[in-house]
Amino acid sequence: MNLSEFLGRHGLESNPFAAEEAAQDPVLTQSADACRHPDFGKIFGEPTHPSPAIVFGERGAGKTALRLQMESAYRAYNKEQSDNRVLVIGHDNFDAMIGRIARHERLKNQSAALDSITLSDHVDIVLHGIVPQLVDQLLGVSDRAPLQVGNFRKQLRKAPTLVRREMLLLQMAYDHTPIAAKRTRQLKSALGLGGSSGSKAAANWSMAFAVFALVIAGISVVQEPKRALLALAALLAAGSFVMGWSWLRCQTRVGIIARGMHRGIRCVNRSPASFRESLHHIEINIGSASMPTDRGDDSRFAMLDRLLAVLRVVDYACVAILVDRVDEPTTVAGDVDHMRSLVVPLLSSRFLQHRGLAVKLLLPAELGDLFNREDGAFFRAARMDKQNTVERLRWSGSMLAKMCDARIRAVSKRPASAVPIESLFDANVGRAKIEEALAGCANPRECCRMVYAMLQEHMAHSEADAKTISNATFDLVRQRNQVRAIKR
Repeated sequence: MNLSEFLGRHGLESNPFAAEEAAQDPVLTQSADACRHPDFGKIFGEPTHPSPAIVFGERGAGKTALRLQMESAYRAYNKEQSDNRVLVIGHDNFDAMIGRIARHERLKNQSAALDSITLSDHVDIVLHGIVPQLVDQLLGVSDRAPLQVGNFRKQLRKAPTLVRREMLLLQMAYDHTPIAAKRTRQLKSALGLGGSSGSKAAANWSMAFAVFALVIAGISVVQEPKRALLALAALLAAGSFVMGWSWLRCQTRVGIIARGMHRGIRCVNRSPASFRESLHHIEINIGSASMPTDRGDDSRFAMLDRLLAVLRVVDYACVAILVDRVDEPTTVAGDVDHMRSLVVPLLSSRFLQHRGLAVKLLLPAELGDLFNREDGAFFRAARMDKQNTVERLRWSGSMLAKMCDARIRAVSKRPASAVPIESLFDANVGRAKIEEALAGCANPRECCRMVYAMLQEHMAHSEADAKTISNATFDLVRQRNQVRAIKR
């Protein structure tokens, strides 16, 4: 008997315990909410009242599964809502963020970039993940935008001028690097906005006045009255000088803002020239007062508020930011101190409690142990007591057995009559013994590994007609699992 035949005898179409990584686990998707951890409700919260959550869990405890389940729950919620929907963004591509910071600061060693990461960098990379896709949809150049809303451009064009301008400011700061300046002009036209820095107009008037001044001065050489013509030429020259000074002043102010944005926004990798070209499409007084020209938090909260204002026009009231895989970047490589450098900027109570944000931090257990040794100042800044913190994502044997039942049901030919986990084993094994063994696994990944190993051992050494896994096989694999756990 091969494994497929054994599973088929129990009414299963595939092996429910084969996958070890949640992101590549089709059974997790099929099992829907049946595999959710009991703390899911606390972590997910109420979409109508967005709230933060901080979860600490060991490897394999189900953090990525939690993220996928939250994404699914948000999609289901959005389908039922005509307004107050939630835009979901994953924040887990830390290699890109660290690499861009290192290139911006011209660091040969990317590890040095970790020590300089601030909250502004995290906010910038999140906005850079959202804004270009919104612009794509507004310009009609892509169907990959996270907001699948009909007539998005039409709805935004009908919005107040202030909201349309907010969208343009977001684009100017966070759009695609190579063509951002060109798209600023296109978006400005699509949104029906006017205005500019005035630099081009000042340059044109300065040149026009200069040309007329030279012409009048030339005429005064051959015609009378010379004094009046020379006076007019001098007046035009003065106008040219004034317009030239206005042009220079405008260029200087735009250049200062552009260089400030280049220094402050490190995760977009745009040149000062690109920022400068975009800034010329808006009134200089608006640009100087609005753009993130430093690495401070205030300007980033202003940009987040702009995004929320734009999203409200299309009935999205909240942005959910799901933070995961902080131990996986190449530079971090599971080092707890590197993880701390990456995560601590996010533990700002002002950020976590910001109105309209639902920030979910899914963090390794090692960070929780490290944070418990921090001083009082750290906890006062983070206010962990207000962030729906789950100090350890624990799984009991009973919870893991129920998860196994759900996974079996997900691949069963007849889910309504699916067998429980104990039906795969001899009657003398029993559910109580299974739950005791699963309790030693402590998390879903190890649980699936152990049951999978029992299936493989049964296929290798049991009789061809054996319909269930024997008690001896169960004990053998359980003992191996315990020895491996001790070595870890």
